[in-house]
Amino acid sequence: MLEKNVRENLVCDGLVPIKEAAGFLGISVGSLYAMMGRGELVYVKLGRSRRIPRRALVELAAKFLVSHEET
Repeated sequence: MLEKNVRENLVCDGLVPIKEAAGFLGISVGSLYAMMGRGELVYVKLGRSRRIPRRALVELAAKFLVSHEET
């Protein structure tokens, strides 16, 4: 489980609906749910709804960022 300060930092920039998160990453909603299921992407569950911390999306995208020198 994530520490309290790590959890708070992840959600401080707000939460994004699933469809918007998938659009941000350029992947399907199904792929996003699969990433969440594998534990590759954290999410917040509010009742039956799930939301993705905006910061988690940015960190995930940055993790896979490739520069010209790395290709």
